[in-house]
Amino acid sequence: MTTRGHKLRFGLIGFSQGFYATTYTRHLAKLKEVEVVACCDLGQSPEYVEECAGTTASRFCEEIGCRLVHQPEELFELGVDAVMVACEVWEHAKYADMALRHGCHVFVGKPLSLEPDEIRSLMRTAEAGRRIVLPGNPLRYEGSIISIADRIRRGEIGRPTNLRLFIHHEAMIHQEWERDPARSGGPLGTFGVYLIDTVRWMTGDDLTELYAAGGQYVFRQIGTWDTVQAMGKTSGGALVQLNLVSSMDWDFPFYMLDIVGTKGVIRTDHDRFSYVMQNPKTELGPIRYDPMGSLEIEHFLNCCLGREEQCMTLEDMLHAANGIKAMEQSIRTGQPVLL
Repeated sequence: MTTRGHKLRFGLIGFSQGFYATTYTRHLAKLKEVEVVACCDLGQSPEYVEECAGTTASRFCEEIGCRLVHQPEELFELGVDAVMVACEVWEHAKYADMALRHGCHVFVGKPLSLEPDEIRSLMRTAEAGRRIVLPGNPLRYEGSIISIADRIRRGEIGRPTNLRLFIHHEAMIHQEWERDPARSGGPLGTFGVYLIDTVRWMTGDDLTELYAAGGQYVFRQIGTWDTVQAMGKTSGGALVQLNLVSSMDWDFPFYMLDIVGTKGVIRTDHDRFSYVMQNPKTELGPIRYDPMGSLEIEHFLNCCLGREEQCMTLEDMLHAANGIKAMEQSIRTGQPVLL
């Protein structure tokens, strides 16, 4: 990729996903290879931005030392090489497409989109312009999960036959747009990427069938399920159980993963170690914590500069969106869904 001068010129589009918008942009601003050119607040009010991001757009731009613009066209006129899209989820694809058509590489906060057709369209546009679109998925950068995936790929537990995953995260309900499933995707849209993508990442196979049930136990204000459980099967024959628990507001391990193979078992054990492996001897993974956010945005930078291959692709996101759609359909109909 060719950048203007010796630094990657970066811009932010939207503050709705406040953690992505502020934390990731702050991190990039500290890197010598990046120039944060401007942030675009999409014409949202200071009150809206502060509710989402904990600061106003003008204060944030003053902190970073960049320009504040109100429309994406103003951002593109400044000659940016790459952007992060952190607006409301339902508008992600629109602004990602706009950025691609202006020749930018694009990082998009999770979930990129819940509409498979939007993702397919972005795939075509990105390929035509030879530009990168990196869908957000912080779990891809967690060290113990990476280690587990590598060990499975090396065949250390044989062929995976059973996978069980719990994702624990309080439902995101603090902003009005987050409480509206049409704008945010609700808890399943927000966290379902972790569920579906982990299956594909760990087993190397696609989900072929899903049966799901959902309940609303705590967060009535979101108007949709805060807890989801699904059973499924992959193209390689592995059986999976996927659990989303967003009805909680207490500390608990973010994810719990167990995978059984034909030669061994590997599971997370976050109360003590990052994971435990048995095949048949017992081996303990190290105790560690990885700053997934900074690793994710640094990976985007390295992809833009041609140093790394994407660890999360639009194809991965398309499979995730199809899986989330299938889970939603199964919950509503009470029937299994073929993918």
